[in-house]
Amino acid sequence: MKSKYLYILISAIVISITGCERDLELYPLTQLSLGSFFKNEADFKMYTNRFYEFLPAHGAIHRDEDADITFNSSAVSNGTYIPGPTSSFYNGSYDQIRAINELLEAVEKVEDESLKESVQVYKGEALFFRAYKYWLLYRDYGGVIIVDRPLGVEDELLYSARNTREEVTDFILNDLDEALKTPVGTLSGPENVGRISREAVLALKARVALFEGTWAKYHGTGADYNNYLQQAIDASEQILDEDKYELFDRRDVLGEESYRYYFTLEYDRKSNPAGLTKADQNETILATIFDQTLRSYSGMVVMQWPRLSPTRKMMDMYLDESGLPIAHASSVFEGYQTVISDDKMVGVNHEFEKRDPRMRLNTIQPLQHFWYHVPYQRDFTETDEELLGTGQFHNGWNSQSRTGYGVWKWCTEIAKPYANDYPIIRLAEVMLIYAEATFEKNGAISDEELNKSINKLRLRVGMPVLNNQFITDNGLDMLSEIRRERAVELFAEGFRYDDIRRWKIADDVMAKDVKGMKWGGTIFEDTYEIFDPAVEQQVVEIDNRNAHSYELDGDGFVIVEAAAIRNWEAKHYLKPLPLQELQVNENLKQNPGWISVVTE
Repeated sequence: MKSKYLYILISAIVISITGCERDLELYPLTQLSLGSFFKNEADFKMYTNRFYEFLPAHGAIHRDEDADITFNSSAVSNGTYIPGPTSSFYNGSYDQIRAINELLEAVEKVEDESLKESVQVYKGEALFFRAYKYWLLYRDYGGVIIVDRPLGVEDELLYSARNTREEVTDFILNDLDEALKTPVGTLSGPENVGRISREAVLALKARVALFEGTWAKYHGTGADYNNYLQQAIDASEQILDEDKYELFDRRDVLGEESYRYYFTLEYDRKSNPAGLTKADQNETILATIFDQTLRSYSGMVVMQWPRLSPTRKMMDMYLDESGLPIAHASSVFEGYQTVISDDKMVGVNHEFEKRDPRMRLNTIQPLQHFWYHVPYQRDFTETDEELLGTGQFHNGWNSQSRTGYGVWKWCTEIAKPYANDYPIIRLAEVMLIYAEATFEKNGAISDEELNKSINKLRLRVGMPVLNNQFITDNGLDMLSEIRRERAVELFAEGFRYDDIRRWKIADDVMAKDVKGMKWGGTIFEDTYEIFDPAVEQQVVEIDNRNAHSYELDGDGFVIVEAAAIRNWEAKHYLKPLPLQELQVNENLKQNPGWISVVTE
């Protein structure tokens, strides 16, 4: 299999390093016995392979719980969390940065010119990973301590003050620029599938530059936000102009569900009706690679309890099929009623009718028939009639949802274990970065620029294109539509929390009631009958009258968490540093508004 080789090498590094104990020459423990290790290119490659374990997996999508588009009683979302004494994320990040710095130091110490040239590619990968780890730290904490070398026990950096957020941003971007000067991305062959590419470096640069450019613009930090926005434009445009990647669009064999199946492609298993595999897509720029044999995972990241449940806010963000917001006077939106068909085979949810197809592809709707990993999985060989005896249906309010809706994106319908990759960077995000950075810097975006970015995303799901005349004719706001497209396309991928903070709208959107499906005045507040294939193909009576204990708003929508108990404050734009770090380093100052010591 393509992905086996990488993980075999990751395992091999442990053996290689621990094997150094048998050498006659001893090395200080603080140097991790690496003095005798970096002797040839294979050593550098094996050591670099461990960095791929630092990449996030599917669980990262739950970061959306901390925002306004999904709900699961997150303490971050409602502002009830407090600083902890320690943080595995904070400490673990610096442990990983240390390992990366060791590799970079080893590269610089190489004396043999031939070896020094051959290991430059691993230097490039290491620089990418160091930038990526600092990106994860700084997006949560702002300025952090920059450590650019392995530290000894007496190193002054152990007790230094935090660098400013601008210094950290520039450090990250500089690492990425330096990586681009190396032969990063040139390793080829089946044993190198999944390695960092030049485009991955450019895409991360674009992501970081957009983040800091918009943060500086809306938070008024004084940084040159136009410079960052231009870097985001340039980096993303290089990828788009290369035309090396393309959006996954196999509607020719998968129909409308093509978009959804991109997220569940396996290597050698049939996970979609057409039998397409990972080899049939070229949208992913960087992914955490999984393999059914060597690195699988056993649970559905969105269908396990606690559930990742779309909110009313998210559901109403989907445009109607004409490209208009559903609140627009000319919208063809059909309202929120739900009815049962005469043969009780299906429920019809009017709010899903005449909408952006991604609404159906991202979300499990009330009364939808779907497949779950156990015991009602699909094998994609049954006829439509045979499928009626499998699967289950979403009754609108049960253990599968906190809001009445479920997340269908990422849901593999075949039996576990799973091996669909987790795309960390994909072409769709690069297109969204390009469009947003262009508008934020120039205050406008041309139809041509929309056509090379957002409109490609819309066309692949059959939505009408966006252009300036449409905005003018319908009294819309271009920036709002660009941000809407980002929320829809990247839904349940973990971006929204960072977006609402960098745009400085979190104090507004997070302070509102969190709402779910329409309950009042619908069939859900009474009893109804529906065909349930999971119960021996019987028509069963569903009684949802006592299925929830939440209050309803004046329009009959469920309030799953009231604004009165949500406590978003200005301090929540940044997370607090762990308290123990502040205690051991008096020069390390807490983020504004957070406590610095444990109080009784």
